[in-house]
Amino acid sequence: MLQATKVSKYFDHSIAVRGVSLEVRPGEVVGLVGESGSGKSTLLSLLAGLHDPDEGTVLFQGERVLGPSQQLVPGHPQIKLVHQEYQLQPNITIRENIAFALRYYEKSFRDYRVDQLLKWCRLESVAGRQPRTVSGGEKQRAAIARALAEKPADDHPAVLLLDEPFSHLDLPNRILVRDLLLDLVEHEQTGCLFVTHDATDALAISSRIGILQAGRMIQLDTPRNVYHRPVNTYAARMTGPANLIRAKHLHLLGVQTAYHPNAVALIRPEHVRLTEEGPFTGTVRRVFFRGAGADVELVLSRYVSLIIHADGNTELATGQAVRFDLLPGAVHWLKE
Repeated sequence: MLQATKVSKYFDHSIAVRGVSLEVRPGEVVGLVGESGSGKSTLLSLLAGLHDPDEGTVLFQGERVLGPSQQLVPGHPQIKLVHQEYQLQPNITIRENIAFALRYYEKSFRDYRVDQLLKWCRLESVAGRQPRTVSGGEKQRAAIARALAEKPADDHPAVLLLDEPFSHLDLPNRILVRDLLLDLVEHEQTGCLFVTHDATDALAISSRIGILQAGRMIQLDTPRNVYHRPVNTYAARMTGPANLIRAKHLHLLGVQTAYHPNAVALIRPEHVRLTEEGPFTGTVRRVFFRGAGADVELVLSRYVSLIIHADGNTELATGQAVRFDLLPGAVHWLKE
């Protein structure tokens, strides 16, 4: 559906995107995770035809996506980019914002399509209000509805690109937008790619996740594989809580290894369990209650501490000595 092959972009002798290749298929959600400055927004602009790639190509349904140097109006009509700022027109209603994308269509179709999107995007109750009077989540859903309003003339559905769609939203609205994306991808048979610096939502709804580091796509795989088998310490940190321990300290966890003493191992918090008969001991330094569970920081030595997950009903106090064990396969070796 949408395919990038070895795409690069340079700005003032610096490289924003370096040889990135990926594809978005109909009916799937792809999440790209990276820290600020990793090239996420630049990559979206390249995919949408808003920047010319300095190297590589972008294809939509096998045809090249032209950049602004090759056409008068930048962008591709079937590649819809939703920016962080939503870019809704402030002085007209939510309904009118969505309808504006359909201004060249017959009124009967326009009304039908707007009603359909208002219902799907759970915006019926605010359809008559202006953007400044609605919540961030409602603005985000309105921007998505507007982007998908226009039905393509042929049989090819649009591709939806989202720049940090969850960054300004509280938890209830994050859940609403997450559910909306999955519903729209299913009903419209579109493809969706979004970028984020927080992997929580990407892990939850993506078919595949890519990790961007300094403009490079260092890993692209299923959420499960990226989370459990990250390629390096950056990917491990970007995808969730990570205990990164040097090989020379793993004797504290009963792990014998032939790796270099400074090699780094990953142990996810959920791969450590508290048990009264556990072979290892630690001292509770902090407890971060999370409702259904708690994140517990255990001190093992002067140089080593672990974050582990505990049941929400487990009562632990600072300074308490506890015993624990590692689950099988808990240790995964990383590149730095």
